[in-house]
Amino acid sequence: MSAALYLIDTSGLFRILQSELRKAWSDQLAAGVIATCPIVELEFLYSARSLADRLEKQQLMHDLFSWVPMPEGAYERAGEVQQMLTEAGAHRSAGPVDLLIAATAERERLTVLCDDPDYQTVARVTGQPVKLVTEV
Repeated sequence: MSAALYLIDTSGLFRILQSELRKAWSDQLAAGVIATCPIVELEFLYSARSLADRLEKQQLMHDLFSWVPMPEGAYERAGEVQQMLTEAGAHRSAGPVDLLIAATAERERLTVLCDDPDYQTVARVTGQPVKLVTEV
C-alpha cells in the first residue's frame, strides 16, 4: 500500500521543482506522500530537450515522488466526469490528461496537488479534494 496522500499533476510538478516550493514541501517529499502516475510522467518527460535531459528528468521524478499506477476504470471515469462537466457547461476547462489524472487521484483516494485551476472545476462536479501546490 502506498503512503501517498497527493497525486501531483504536471503543473504542480514543474512548480514544486522550483527551489522555494521544493523547500516548502521538503518534509512531504521526504515522507513519500506525493506521488506521480504514468500519464504525469509522460507529460513531464515530453518537455525533455534530449535523451540525457529525459533520463535526468526521469531520475529526478523517481527520486522525489512515489508512484501510483493508473487504476482500472480511469478512462471510463474520465469520460463520466467530462460528461458531467459538459452538463455543467464547463467541459472546455479540463483536458483529457487533466481528466485522467483527476480520475486516478479519485480512484486512489488522493488529493490532486497542482497549479491548475481546471482541477478546481473538476472538483466542483466530483467533490474530490484538490490543493494548489502554492498553498503549502
